[in-house]
Amino acid sequence: METFNTYFTKLRNKDIDFVDIPLGEDLEAFICPFLIENKKLGTPIALKVYERVHQFLIKLNRDFIEPDKRNEGIEFLSHLHEPNEFHLGYSHRNKGKAVSGIRAEVIYDALRNNTLAKQNAAITNEAHFVLLLVKGIGQDIMSDIIANVCRDIFADFTLQICRKHNIYTIFKRIEFYNPIKGFWEVTKVELPDYVGKPIILLPKFIISGGRAYANLYNWFIARNYISLEILNRKKTLPTDGQFIFKLKNGTQKAIIKKIYKAYRKPKDELIDFVKKFRGSLDEFVWYAKENYPELNLDDLR
Repeated sequence: METFNTYFTKLRNKDIDFVDIPLGEDLEAFICPFLIENKKLGTPIALKVYERVHQFLIKLNRDFIEPDKRNEGIEFLSHLHEPNEFHLGYSHRNKGKAVSGIRAEVIYDALRNNTLAKQNAAITNEAHFVLLLVKGIGQDIMSDIIANVCRDIFADFTLQICRKHNIYTIFKRIEFYNPIKGFWEVTKVELPDYVGKPIILLPKFIISGGRAYANLYNWFIARNYISLEILNRKKTLPTDGQFIFKLKNGTQKAIIKKIYKAYRKPKDELIDFVKKFRGSLDEFVWYAKENYPELNLDDLR
């Protein structure tokens, strides 16, 4: 399988600081807003991406979702096109469904129907919380949103790689979201080219594999909150027995797997946990930082 590295740079694996994408197909991986959130304080490009996406979501929520301007909102979102130049996602031929059109409607309606977005909650201005809590917006859609909004940032990252390794580039026109002007803008950039198609590279530390954060948050709540509630109840409920086992010394332990299965909520109901267990979202972000790292691309080679 021809990859960017085998075709252009021919570096040793340990020297590759970008996602070594296959050139003839897509890598089943995604730009992860949780990784961006957890890298933003120590990594300039992560901070740039975080701030750009944050401003985009503020614009989307304030100007279109909250006042329910559906037609205008869909027009705004119709600039989100399938970012084939990144070679990421679920499609195996680098031809996934376009984000524009019908998918723009899906994104708008998902946010509009979300309880937090209706309340103009600032939480829906954060990409990682949108991914976690908004039904209808999964990893693939969020990854495409970030790729489109920050296309110029990633194009600049790519150009730096090309200059470092003397890779030939050509001028291409790209579209990105300009947060200062508050609208989409087209600019000309230098990018590497493969069989007539431009390529945009990504830093490795913002990429994850398939990851269902709603399930992970459910597990986090079961382990760190509900299990403690059950163990600490002064008066046990009739159902509590199935979730507890006793060690020989009399110590009680919670059976997390059973608690998870019994209490887990679908994505659109996770807001109930957010309201009940104050601070659990921020704690989960830190937990994710320690337990859900970037994708190990060496395993894919």
